[in-house]
Amino acid sequence: MTPLLDILTGWLLFGGLVTCWGAITGRWLLVPPHDIGRSISESHAEVSLGVAMRLGRMGGVTLPVALSLVFLRQLQEFRDPFASWAEDAQLLALGTNWGTTWIFGFAASLLVMVTFLSLKWTRQAGWVIAALLTLALSVFPALTGHANGTEGLRWISISGDLIHVSAAGVWIGGLTLVLLSERAWKIRGQSADYTLLPELVPVFSRVALPAVVVLLLTGTLAAWMHLPSLGALITTSYGRTLVVKLGLVFIVLSIGLLNWRRITPRLLDGDGPRAMRTSAALELLFAHAVLLVTAVLTRTSPMDH
Repeated sequence: MTPLLDILTGWLLFGGLVTCWGAITGRWLLVPPHDIGRSISESHAEVSLGVAMRLGRMGGVTLPVALSLVFLRQLQEFRDPFASWAEDAQLLALGTNWGTTWIFGFAASLLVMVTFLSLKWTRQAGWVIAALLTLALSVFPALTGHANGTEGLRWISISGDLIHVSAAGVWIGGLTLVLLSERAWKIRGQSADYTLLPELVPVFSRVALPAVVVLLLTGTLAAWMHLPSLGALITTSYGRTLVVKLGLVFIVLSIGLLNWRRITPRLLDGDGPRAMRTSAALELLFAHAVLLVTAVLTRTSPMDH
């Protein structure tokens, strides 16, 4: 597997998780059942929940594909040139701790896919199951990455990574749902001058702010656990990649702050929604750049120079 395909595999896994979290965020946090018909109009809820279901199905289908590519990537590294591919695959899957973790992860991804494909937005039990399965699958990167190798503080590191991935999913996935809901409303042709953003953005901001705080705290914890020293930010490949990630995160946070403080108050003005759509799309683009660099980071040893 080429380095580029290797990185794209990691991005696809994180992207699938983020997409599923976007669906769950939309269902439970942005368009909660008790608000439909009250603070949230029924027509608005119908559009946003339809987008949430499509996001869930997209993420659900993506995850088994991503996990399959992850297995092929690991198999290539595990490969014994004197054994057959089938023998190596069997040994990797059934004879290693990594393989056991992968089997549970792949099984969970299939369950996530089946759950989202069979979901109806009115069935709350199905959404609860989807949320629990997505949460369980979000621990896979930690169990197969650097967090699992942290001596002495292994479970703290794994728990921190799980919370980190979940918070990123709520933030980036929620932003995706907001933008796609706005686009779906426009395509539906409800009104040329009406927008969902004045309703959705304030609700999303209340969800995104704590998610960002959690992201920063858990990211700081991970850096402290994985970097041997502050100087490793410059002297190691892992540290330099982390610096690139931090730079991209700073850009995303700056755009988010601009959206929150300067553009959100203008959403009822004529040019406010257009400015928000452009700025939020830019924020989402840089957020996926962060996911891409994170995929590189998970494949880089903290000790490599």
